[in-house]
Amino acid sequence: MHRIFRAVKTPLLCLLCLGIAVAACLYPAYGREKEEEKGGTEILRVWQIDSFEGGRGSRASFLNGVARLYEKEGDRLVLVTAHTPESAENAVSEGHIPDVVSYGPGVGFVADLARPLAGLDFSAGRLGGETVAYPWCRGGYFLLTGEGDFTDVTPQNTVLSVGRGACVEAAAASEGYVGDFSTEPSVQAYVDLIGGKYRYMIGTQRDVWRLRTRGYSFSAKPLTAFCDLYQYVSVCAEDGPRYAAALEFIDVLLSRAVQETLTKIGMLSIDCTVYAGDPVLSSAENAKPRRTVSAFLTQEVRGELESCAKAALCGDKSGAKKLKNYLV
Repeated sequence: MHRIFRAVKTPLLCLLCLGIAVAACLYPAYGREKEEEKGGTEILRVWQIDSFEGGRGSRASFLNGVARLYEKEGDRLVLVTAHTPESAENAVSEGHIPDVVSYGPGVGFVADLARPLAGLDFSAGRLGGETVAYPWCRGGYFLLTGEGDFTDVTPQNTVLSVGRGACVEAAAASEGYVGDFSTEPSVQAYVDLIGGKYRYMIGTQRDVWRLRTRGYSFSAKPLTAFCDLYQYVSVCAEDGPRYAAALEFIDVLLSRAVQETLTKIGMLSIDCTVYAGDPVLSSAENAKPRRTVSAFLTQEVRGELESCAKAALCGDKSGAKKLKNYLV
Protein backbone atom coordinates (compact mmCIF):
# COMPACT_ATOMS: atom_id res chain seq x y z
CA MET A 1 0.00 0.00 0.00
CA HIS A 2 2.82 2.39 0.92
CA ARG A 3 4.48 1.57 -2.38
CA ILE A 4 1.30 2.50 -4.25
CA PHE A 5 1.00 5.77 -2.31
CA ARG A 6 4.60 6.66 -3.05
CA ALA A 7 4.02 5.87 -6.73
CA VAL A 8 1.05 8.22 -7.09
CA LYS A 9 2.21 10.88 -4.62
CA THR A 10 4.43 12.83 -7.01
CA PRO A 11 1.94 12.89 -9.95
CA LEU A 12 -0.83 14.00 -7.57
CA LEU A 13 1.30 16.81 -6.21
CA CYS A 14 2.13 17.91 -9.78
CA LEU A 15 -1.53 17.93 -10.74
CA LEU A 16 -2.39 19.92 -7.60
CA CYS A 17 0.29 22.52 -8.36
CA LEU A 18 -0.90 22.75 -11.95
CA GLY A 19 -4.47 23.30 -10.78
CA ILE A 20 -3.39 26.10 -8.45
CA ALA A 21 -1.37 27.74 -11.24
CA VAL A 22 -4.29 27.61 -13.68
CA ALA A 23 -6.66 29.04 -11.08
CA ALA A 24 -4.21 31.85 -10.38
CA CYS A 25 -4.09 32.72 -14.07
CA LEU A 26 -7.84 32.61 -14.53
CA TYR A 27 -8.80 34.47 -11.37
CA PRO A 28 -7.76 37.98 -12.49
CA ALA A 29 -9.92 37.75 -15.60
CA TYR A 30 -12.83 36.31 -13.64
CA GLY A 31 -12.34 38.86 -10.91
CA ARG A 32 -12.22 41.71 -13.43
CA GLU A 33 -15.50 40.55 -14.98
CA LYS A 34 -17.12 40.45 -11.53
CA GLU A 35 -15.64 43.81 -10.67
CA GLU A 36 -17.09 45.29 -13.86
CA GLU A 37 -20.47 43.82 -12.98
CA LYS A 38 -20.27 45.55 -9.59
CA GLY A 39 -19.36 48.88 -11.16
CA GLY A 40 -15.66 48.81 -10.19
CA THR A 41 -12.64 49.49 -12.37
CA GLU A 42 -13.42 48.72 -16.00
CA ILE A 43 -11.32 48.45 -19.12
CA LEU A 44 -12.03 50.85 -21.99
CA ARG A 45 -11.03 49.18 -25.26
CA VAL A 46 -9.46 51.50 -27.84
CA TRP A 47 -8.41 50.37 -31.31
CA GLN A 48 -5.88 52.19 -33.48
CA ILE A 49 -6.14 51.35 -37.19
CA ASP A 50 -3.44 52.70 -39.50
CA SER A 51 -4.90 53.10 -42.98
CA PHE A 52 -2.39 55.69 -44.23
CA GLU A 53 1.17 56.76 -43.48
CA GLY A 54 1.51 59.18 -40.58
CA GLY A 55 4.19 61.75 -39.99
CA ARG A 56 6.71 60.12 -37.69
CA GLY A 57 6.36 57.84 -34.70
CA SER A 58 3.44 55.62 -33.79
CA ARG A 59 -0.14 56.80 -33.47
CA ALA A 60 -0.85 53.76 -31.27
CA SER A 61 1.93 54.85 -28.89
CA PHE A 62 0.51 58.37 -28.90
CA LEU A 63 -2.90 57.02 -27.91
CA ASN A 64 -1.27 55.01 -25.15
CA GLY A 65 0.03 58.31 -23.76
CA VAL A 66 -3.47 59.76 -23.92
CA ALA A 67 -4.75 56.64 -22.15
CA ARG A 68 -2.42 57.24 -19.21
CA LEU A 69 -3.72 60.82 -18.90
CA TYR A 70 -7.30 59.57 -19.02
CA GLU A 71 -6.65 56.93 -16.36
CA LYS A 72 -5.44 59.60 -13.93
CA GLU A 73 -8.87 61.25 -14.09
CA GLY A 74 -11.10 58.21 -13.63
CA ASP A 75 -11.39 54.65 -12.37
CA ARG A 76 -11.18 52.98 -15.77
CA LEU A 77 -8.15 51.42 -17.38
CA VAL A 78 -7.56 51.82 -21.13
CA LEU A 79 -6.30 49.07 -23.41
CA VAL A 80 -5.01 50.36 -26.77
CA THR A 81 -4.75 47.72 -29.50
CA ALA A 82 -3.08 48.33 -32.87
CA HIS A 83 -4.89 46.87 -35.89
CA THR A 84 -4.67 46.78 -39.63
CA PRO A 85 -7.95 47.44 -41.47
CA GLU A 86 -8.12 43.72 -42.25
CA SER A 87 -7.46 42.47 -38.72
CA ALA A 88 -9.95 44.97 -37.29
CA GLU A 89 -12.67 43.87 -39.70
CA ASN A 90 -11.97 40.21 -38.89
CA ALA A 91 -12.20 40.93 -35.17
CA VAL A 92 -15.54 42.70 -35.61
CA SER A 93 -16.88 39.79 -37.66
CA GLU A 94 -16.02 37.54 -34.68
CA GLY A 95 -18.01 39.74 -32.34
CA HIS A 96 -15.22 41.81 -30.81
CA ILE A 97 -16.33 45.45 -30.73
CA PRO A 98 -14.12 48.27 -29.36
CA ASP A 99 -15.43 51.09 -27.23
CA VAL A 100 -13.42 53.67 -29.17
CA VAL A 101 -11.86 53.31 -32.62
CA SER A 102 -9.30 55.52 -34.37
CA TYR A 103 -9.09 55.07 -38.15
CA GLY A 104 -8.77 56.71 -41.56
CA PRO A 105 -10.76 56.49 -44.81
CA GLY A 106 -10.99 52.99 -46.21
CA VAL A 107 -12.23 51.42 -42.95
CA GLY A 108 -15.86 51.60 -43.98
CA PHE A 109 -17.24 48.99 -41.59
CA VAL A 110 -17.03 51.52 -38.75
CA ALA A 111 -20.16 53.15 -40.22
CA ASP A 112 -22.21 50.26 -38.78
CA LEU A 113 -20.75 50.76 -35.29
CA ALA A 114 -20.26 54.52 -34.80
CA ARG A 115 -22.52 56.40 -32.42
CA PRO A 116 -23.25 60.16 -32.19
CA LEU A 117 -20.55 62.50 -30.88
CA ALA A 118 -22.45 65.18 -28.99
CA GLY A 119 -21.07 68.69 -29.44
CA LEU A 120 -18.79 67.84 -32.37
CA ASP A 121 -19.39 68.57 -36.04
CA PHE A 122 -17.43 67.56 -39.12
CA SER A 123 -19.09 67.21 -42.53
CA ALA A 124 -17.13 64.14 -43.66
CA GLY A 125 -17.98 62.38 -40.39
CA ARG A 126 -21.75 62.71 -40.59
CA LEU A 127 -24.23 59.88 -40.94
CA GLY A 128 -27.96 60.47 -40.91
CA GLY A 129 -27.42 64.14 -40.11
CA GLU A 130 -25.29 63.43 -37.00
CA THR A 131 -21.53 63.59 -36.61
CA VAL A 132 -20.26 60.16 -35.61
CA ALA A 133 -16.61 60.60 -36.63
CA TYR A 134 -14.27 63.49 -35.82
CA PRO A 135 -10.60 63.98 -36.79
CA TRP A 136 -8.14 63.98 -33.91
CA CYS A 137 -5.24 64.67 -36.27
CA ARG A 138 -4.56 65.00 -39.97
CA GLY A 139 -1.85 65.01 -42.60
CA GLY A 140 -1.69 66.96 -45.83
CA TYR A 141 -0.37 67.09 -49.38
CA PHE A 142 2.59 69.26 -50.38
CA LEU A 143 4.44 70.42 -53.47
CA LEU A 144 8.11 70.04 -52.56
CA THR A 145 11.29 71.31 -54.22
CA GLY A 146 14.95 71.80 -53.48
CA GLU A 147 15.52 74.53 -56.03
CA GLY A 148 12.30 75.66 -57.70
CA ASP A 149 9.92 78.53 -57.03
CA PHE A 150 6.70 76.59 -57.82
CA THR A 151 6.10 78.55 -61.04
CA ASP A 152 7.29 75.98 -63.58
CA VAL A 153 5.69 72.70 -62.48
CA THR A 154 5.25 70.32 -65.43
CA PRO A 155 4.59 66.60 -65.84
CA GLN A 156 8.19 66.25 -67.06
CA ASN A 157 9.91 67.78 -64.02
CA THR A 158 7.54 66.55 -61.28
CA VAL A 159 7.10 63.15 -59.65
CA LEU A 160 4.14 61.99 -57.56
CA SER A 161 5.11 60.20 -54.34
CA VAL A 162 2.72 57.28 -53.87
CA GLY A 163 2.59 56.43 -50.17
CA ARG A 164 0.39 53.89 -48.42
CA GLY A 165 -3.20 55.03 -48.10
CA ALA A 166 -2.67 58.38 -49.85
CA CYS A 167 -4.44 59.42 -53.06
CA VAL A 168 -1.81 61.81 -54.38
CA GLU A 169 -3.40 61.79 -57.85
CA ALA A 170 -6.62 63.20 -56.39
CA ALA A 171 -4.63 65.92 -54.62
CA ALA A 172 -2.78 66.85 -57.82
CA ALA A 173 -5.89 66.76 -60.02
CA SER A 174 -7.93 68.77 -57.50
CA GLU A 175 -5.17 71.39 -57.49
CA GLY A 176 -5.59 71.78 -61.26
CA TYR A 177 -2.55 69.88 -62.50
CA VAL A 178 -3.03 67.96 -65.74
CA GLY A 179 -0.63 65.73 -67.62
CA ASP A 180 1.19 62.43 -67.73
CA PHE A 181 2.97 62.72 -64.38
CA SER A 182 5.41 60.06 -63.25
CA THR A 183 4.44 58.19 -60.09
CA GLU A 184 6.91 56.37 -57.86
CA PRO A 185 6.85 54.67 -54.44
CA SER A 186 7.58 57.28 -51.77
CA VAL A 187 11.14 56.24 -50.96
CA GLN A 188 12.16 56.14 -54.63
CA ALA A 189 10.41 59.45 -55.30
CA TYR A 190 12.26 61.42 -52.65
CA VAL A 191 15.59 59.78 -53.59
CA ASP A 192 15.05 60.91 -57.19
CA LEU A 193 14.10 64.42 -56.02
CA ILE A 194 17.28 64.66 -53.95
CA GLY A 195 19.32 63.21 -56.80
CA GLY A 196 18.07 65.84 -59.26
CA LYS A 197 16.04 63.59 -61.53
CA TYR A 198 12.99 65.75 -60.77
CA ARG A 199 12.70 69.38 -59.77
CA TYR A 200 9.41 68.95 -57.91
CA MET A 201 7.64 66.25 -55.96
CA ILE A 202 4.02 66.06 -54.81
CA GLY A 203 3.81 64.10 -51.58
CA THR A 204 2.47 64.07 -48.03
CA GLN A 205 3.53 65.09 -44.53
CA ARG A 206 5.42 61.79 -44.37
CA ASP A 207 7.65 62.98 -47.23
CA VAL A 208 8.32 66.22 -45.36
CA TRP A 209 9.71 64.22 -42.46
CA ARG A 210 11.64 61.86 -44.76
CA LEU A 211 13.41 64.81 -46.40
CA ARG A 212 14.18 66.36 -43.03
CA THR A 213 15.64 63.10 -41.78
CA ARG A 214 17.96 63.10 -44.79
CA GLY A 215 19.05 66.65 -43.98
CA TYR A 216 17.80 67.89 -47.36
CA SER A 217 17.12 71.62 -47.72
CA PHE A 218 13.78 72.18 -49.42
CA SER A 219 10.79 74.45 -49.79
CA ALA A 220 7.22 73.23 -49.46
CA LYS A 221 3.86 74.55 -50.56
CA PRO A 222 0.73 73.00 -49.02
CA LEU A 223 -1.90 71.83 -51.49
CA THR A 224 -5.24 72.97 -50.15
CA ALA A 225 -7.85 71.76 -52.65
CA PHE A 226 -8.09 68.21 -51.30
CA CYS A 227 -7.00 66.09 -48.35
CA ASP A 228 -8.13 62.62 -47.31
CA LEU A 229 -5.42 62.08 -44.67
CA TYR A 230 -7.62 62.42 -41.59
CA GLN A 231 -7.31 60.19 -38.54
CA TYR A 232 -10.85 59.93 -37.16
CA VAL A 233 -12.15 58.79 -33.82
CA SER A 234 -15.56 57.23 -33.19
CA VAL A 235 -17.42 55.75 -30.23
CA CYS A 236 -18.74 52.22 -30.67
CA ALA A 237 -19.79 51.50 -27.07
CA GLU A 238 -23.55 51.08 -26.68
CA ASP A 239 -24.32 50.90 -22.96
CA GLY A 240 -24.71 54.17 -21.09
CA PRO A 241 -21.74 54.19 -18.67
CA ARG A 242 -19.31 52.79 -21.24
CA TYR A 243 -20.56 55.22 -23.91
CA ALA A 244 -20.07 58.12 -21.49
CA ALA A 245 -16.57 56.90 -20.64
CA ALA A 246 -15.70 56.68 -24.34
CA LEU A 247 -16.82 60.29 -24.85
CA GLU A 248 -14.67 61.34 -21.90
CA PHE A 249 -11.66 59.65 -23.51
CA ILE A 250 -12.30 61.59 -26.73
CA ASP A 251 -12.56 64.82 -24.74
CA VAL A 252 -9.07 64.18 -23.40
CA LEU A 253 -7.78 63.30 -26.88
CA LEU A 254 -9.17 66.54 -28.36
CA SER A 255 -8.09 68.73 -25.46
CA ARG A 256 -5.69 71.52 -26.29
CA ALA A 257 -3.06 70.07 -23.93
CA VAL A 258 -3.01 66.82 -25.93
CA GLN A 259 -3.40 68.41 -29.35
CA GLU A 260 -0.34 70.58 -28.74
CA THR A 261 1.73 67.39 -28.42
CA LEU A 262 0.92 66.17 -31.95
CA THR A 263 4.41 67.38 -32.87
CA LYS A 264 5.60 64.09 -31.33
CA ILE A 265 4.10 62.18 -34.26
CA GLY A 266 4.49 64.87 -36.91
CA MET A 267 0.75 65.27 -37.50
CA LEU A 268 -1.46 68.35 -37.70
CA SER A 269 -4.40 69.41 -35.54
CA ILE A 270 -7.60 70.63 -37.14
CA ASP A 271 -8.40 72.87 -34.16
CA CYS A 272 -5.06 74.14 -32.80
CA THR A 273 -1.92 75.76 -34.13
CA VAL A 274 0.95 73.64 -32.84
CA TYR A 275 3.73 74.39 -35.36
CA ALA A 276 4.11 78.14 -34.89
CA GLY A 277 7.90 77.93 -35.26
CA ASP A 278 7.81 75.61 -38.27
CA PRO A 279 7.21 77.52 -41.55
CA VAL A 280 6.38 74.39 -43.56
CA LEU A 281 3.88 72.75 -41.23
CA SER A 282 2.43 76.00 -39.85
CA SER A 283 1.54 77.00 -43.41
CA ALA A 284 -0.29 73.69 -43.76
CA GLU A 285 -2.13 74.29 -40.48
CA ASN A 286 -3.27 77.72 -41.64
CA ALA A 287 -4.31 76.52 -45.10
CA LYS A 288 -7.21 74.21 -44.32
CA PRO A 289 -8.12 71.69 -47.08
CA ARG A 290 -11.31 72.63 -48.91
CA ARG A 291 -12.53 69.16 -49.88
CA THR A 292 -12.17 65.63 -48.56
CA VAL A 293 -13.93 62.25 -48.76
CA SER A 294 -16.32 60.53 -46.39
CA ALA A 295 -14.77 59.10 -43.24
CA PHE A 296 -16.58 55.87 -44.09
CA LEU A 297 -15.18 55.31 -47.55
CA THR A 298 -14.80 51.59 -48.22
CA GLN A 299 -11.76 50.08 -49.92
CA GLU A 300 -13.89 49.34 -52.98
CA VAL A 301 -15.10 52.93 -53.29
CA ARG A 302 -11.59 54.17 -52.60
CA GLY A 303 -10.39 52.17 -55.61
CA GLU A 304 -13.04 53.87 -57.74
CA LEU A 305 -11.93 57.27 -56.45
CA GLU A 306 -8.31 56.55 -57.34
CA SER A 307 -9.28 55.46 -60.87
CA CYS A 308 -11.24 58.67 -61.41
CA ALA A 309 -8.38 60.74 -60.01
CA LYS A 310 -5.86 59.15 -62.37
CA ALA A 311 -8.16 59.77 -65.32
CA ALA A 312 -8.73 63.38 -64.26
CA LEU A 313 -4.99 63.96 -63.90
CA CYS A 314 -4.50 62.74 -67.47
CA GLY A 315 -7.04 65.27 -68.73
CA ASP A 316 -10.13 63.07 -68.90
CA LYS A 317 -13.06 65.46 -68.33
CA SER A 318 -15.42 62.61 -67.48
CA GLY A 319 -12.97 61.39 -64.85
CA ALA A 320 -12.68 64.89 -63.41
CA LYS A 321 -16.46 65.15 -63.16
CA LYS A 322 -16.78 61.75 -61.50
CA LEU A 323 -14.01 62.62 -59.05
CA LYS A 324 -16.04 65.52 -57.69
CA ASN A 325 -18.89 63.13 -56.88
CA TYR A 326 -16.73 61.51 -54.19
CA LEU A 327 -15.78 64.76 -52.48
CA VAL A 328 -17.45 66.47 -49.53
